[in-house]
Amino acid sequence: MTSEPKFAIVGVGPVGGILAAHLAHAGHYVVSCDVQTPHLNAIKEQGLSLTGVSKMTAQCERVAYTVSELSNFPEVNTIIISTKASILPELIQEITKIAQPGMRFICCQNGLDNEEFLGETFGLDNVLRIVINYGGSQMGDGKINMSFFNPPNYIGAMTEKSVALAQQLAKMLTDSGLETHFTTNIKKYEWEKVVLNSALNPVCALTRKPMRDMMDLEFTEELVEELLREGIAVAEAAGIRFDEGFLDHGIHYLKNAGYHRTSMHQDIIRQIPTEIDWISCKVVEWGRAHGIETPYNLAIAALIKGLEMESGAPESHSEQR
Repeated sequence: MTSEPKFAIVGVGPVGGILAAHLAHAGHYVVSCDVQTPHLNAIKEQGLSLTGVSKMTAQCERVAYTVSELSNFPEVNTIIISTKASILPELIQEITKIAQPGMRFICCQNGLDNEEFLGETFGLDNVLRIVINYGGSQMGDGKINMSFFNPPNYIGAMTEKSVALAQQLAKMLTDSGLETHFTTNIKKYEWEKVVLNSALNPVCALTRKPMRDMMDLEFTEELVEELLREGIAVAEAAGIRFDEGFLDHGIHYLKNAGYHRTSMHQDIIRQIPTEIDWISCKVVEWGRAHGIETPYNLAIAALIKGLEMESGAPESHSEQR
């Protein structure tokens, strides 16, 4: 058994906040780290409250308003990264400044290959990957609604050296109320989630509509199916073997998602960078590497990146009708 993990959770929006609440409620050492000052103040003073499919208020007095403030908590030996994948490059630079020998890093973000990116700096022996199968929304400062959980989550190690830790964490998370299974094939589950994410997440962002609406409309449902087919073809070319009937499962899964507003949809509304580079662009990148055409994913990625870009047109031109 490895030493007892003591956590810093960097990013306590819906994904990280749900993790922090469950782990802290179960009695584990947790430091919540985020740049949302009012959110952290509420968590420190009143606890972190969950509603929806999981209801609790967890006492989380330990907070850090910047990554650098994690140096005030030398007990931390395990950092869980649950921010948007879009800020991962600059986040790694900040974490490097406070990282201690033997520290472990767990990626539970959306996207593909995030853990390899972490491993380039911190070493793959020290990196684990969690594929999260729940979602939610921040309902206010210190308050998160957990809108769904399709258990289990999955956790995997990048090398044999951290297998014991991954198994220990799977048990800790399960015991805290978030059923999590250890797997020796984390890439399969990572690809499954990326394929599902790339099929509907950006479509909802482009249309500004919730998931159920897009799966109820014949045209967008057909688009989603084509995106799924592309993603599956690319994953299989990369050596991933999905369970039989994964395409039908994916369509059924997305059809039953309800009126959930996807993370990319929320990013576009808030006018912040999306995770498109780690989702649809990854499907395109891997497709090119294996000679698989991905015209649907390429089009979707291009449109999202077009929404994100700053126009180079003079203001007088951009306002002409």
